[in-house]
Amino acid sequence: MTEAGTPFAHFEVDVAAIVELDHHAIGRRRMVPLTGGVISGQIGDGVVLPGGTDWQWVDVSGRIVLDAHYTIELGTGDRVEVESNGIRVAEADGTVYFRSAIRLTGPAHRTDINNRLYNARGTRLENTVVLDLFPVD
Repeated sequence: MTEAGTPFAHFEVDVAAIVELDHHAIGRRRMVPLTGGVISGQIGDGVVLPGGTDWQWVDVSGRIVLDAHYTIELGTGDRVEVESNGIRVAEADGTVYFRSAIRLTGPAHRTDINNRLYNARGTRLENTVVLDLFPVD
């Protein structure tokens, strides 16, 4: 997997307040509504359409398992489905490890999107998740 250089895409995904569901057998279950955002990079410029959700498990160690599903719309009008699965962990030294495996599904003519998987490095800000996507070699 290559993560050197310029990412294929840069996502800034706006998020609403976390909705805590309850404690379950394997941890705390919660969901985060995705409300909008912007996309840029080789993928093209675009926006995150409202209505997506990041379903999360917070286990006893504090690790957060992420499962996000949402739609982006590029400036060309192409709509692309985003499926993102990952983890976010706060290390003892305060650094945060946030990585996701992402599959994009778009129109048939976008083979650059449809025929690859992506690794994403992420950062969680107060109301935004920032992701840089790199194609997996």
